[in-house]
Amino acid sequence: GLLKDPGSDAWVKVLSSLDCKCSFEPQAIPCSITWRRNMPNTLSTPDGPMVKTEEEKEVLVLVEPEDFLKRLFSLTQPDLNQVLPLAGLEGSSTKTYSLAIVGLDAYRWYVLGERWCRGKLTAGGDQRALVVLQLWGNIEVLFLDTWQELGQHVSALTKAIAKRPYKRQLQSQELPFCTAGAWASGVRVERDGTGLRQVWKRQIQQFNRVSPATAAAIAEAYPSPSLLLQAYEECSTEDEKRLLLRDIPVKSDVGGKDRRVGPDLSRRIYLFMVSTDPDLVLDLS
Repeated sequence: GLLKDPGSDAWVKVLSSLDCKCSFEPQAIPCSITWRRNMPNTLSTPDGPMVKTEEEKEVLVLVEPEDFLKRLFSLTQPDLNQVLPLAGLEGSSTKTYSLAIVGLDAYRWYVLGERWCRGKLTAGGDQRALVVLQLWGNIEVLFLDTWQELGQHVSALTKAIAKRPYKRQLQSQELPFCTAGAWASGVRVERDGTGLRQVWKRQIQQFNRVSPATAAAIAEAYPSPSLLLQAYEECSTEDEKRLLLRDIPVKSDVGGKDRRVGPDLSRRIYLFMVSTDPDLVLDLS
């Protein structure tokens, strides 16, 4: 039924541009769109893992403007079956339905006439029916001017459904890289630059096996990334650049021995500052 209107070619073209498969099959509700997802099954065969198909809960029903208006103005009580025939459909209670009406305004003006439309609008038939649909039945109603808009809506809804398992997985997992306490609060930077030194210390401390004392020592010697880059440019050899930070003294805690940044961290920071390779591994260990 979705292909009867000549303008349906516009939204079919949008479907063909998506990274998904589509097929036209008989539906429990005429002129409706449903979504299915192929999921890997826990069972496997000698040929490889099995795939099971799951039905998504979203159902988009396309209603003709003439049919929609007739159903609306005959709706005198909260009976959703007058607008959307759901009675007797298996699993209808677990589905999320939405209605799409394409070209309703054009149908009103060019077919029914301006005077008829205004009289019906003042009678409140549209608003009363929409209240029943949206509040009582929790059914979204979409008024679209063109078939192209329908294609754009189907495209956006398809992408949202496709990303749903990924978003659920993110919500269920803990994020170990999100630290708690003062570290997670960040550093406030004022307009006059106050706080930038602390930000620079935090950036250095993100390197593996770098203590706050070591980060503070490097930031004391080179108070900003630009000053460190300038120091690298003034070096004459690559070895001198890699070992630039090696001998910076690091103040130890009370009772501890003084130490230095060392050649390994000096090399890692240098590569991080000058390398253009996004896949470069800084940690040799």
